[in-house]
Amino acid sequence: MSASLEQVAKRVGWYSDPARLLANPDLFLARVMARGGSEDVVEVLRHFSIDALRRAYLHAPPGLFTKRAWAYWGLVLVNDAARPMPERFPNANRLDWRKAT
Repeated sequence: MSASLEQVAKRVGWYSDPARLLANPDLFLARVMARGGSEDVVEVLRHFSIDALRRAYLHAPPGLFTKRAWAYWGLVLVNDAARPMPERFPNANRLDWRKAT
């Protein structure tokens, strides 16, 4: 990958190795969409297609996006700002801990 993408990877994943992040393009693109600035998005679009961003958005891990970023990219990529965010614990709101014992 290019040195410019490595710099983007350092900014959006400062706590992990840039080469390791770049080895997983879907996670890298999701982090850019969730945490990157406009200059990061412009740089990524020089190397990746809109379809790659759409795939990364649709397969994003739970807990990465804010509601605002999720709605923005949902509108831009899939024309659906109300698309539900990925959940860490699906159906957790239906669990009644008092009945679990």
